[in-house]
Amino acid sequence: MSTLLNALFAIALAGFYADLVVHITALAGSSVLFEQFGKYMFPALFIVWVPTILVMNRLTRDVKQRDLWKASLRGCPTWMRTSAYVVFGYAWASAMVNMLLFGNSKLAGARSASSIMLGFFGIAACVLYSANHVAQVDDGSVCLNGHRVGPLAKFCEECGAPVAENPMQDRSFQ
Repeated sequence: MSTLLNALFAIALAGFYADLVVHITALAGSSVLFEQFGKYMFPALFIVWVPTILVMNRLTRDVKQRDLWKASLRGCPTWMRTSAYVVFGYAWASAMVNMLLFGNSKLAGARSASSIMLGFFGIAACVLYSANHVAQVDDGSVCLNGHRVGPLAKFCEECGAPVAENPMQDRSFQ
């Protein structure tokens, strides 16, 4: 499973960087790269997103809906989690602004579509990375009395004691 996750992560990361180049050229005023490579990037996005959704279902199986993203990205370092939120927010804001300001032109479509793909490739890369590293974070979750607790728990379900600090929880520099 780890080999498959690594391969999908590599595809997602390659798609993210390829789309970043396409998006930057579209912002610079050229839609040529999008016209040439868009037909390859859309299928790559679906190749990556179907497994990403399945992996997210596994990562969030026992988690409330409001904690979906926290649970999905819990295996990521802090900087990666923050970057995922920023890139995804930028993707949607950029798509909306481009469509509102520039209308239905070919260039506006290239800018909007490439920014949305940027967000989806970025989220897919982060979720797949998280799935590959989540065991390191989840294994050490115990309360102060030594009971095992869920990955997002703040208090023990068995005795009510606070959850002990897990040194792997904050992996901001890894």
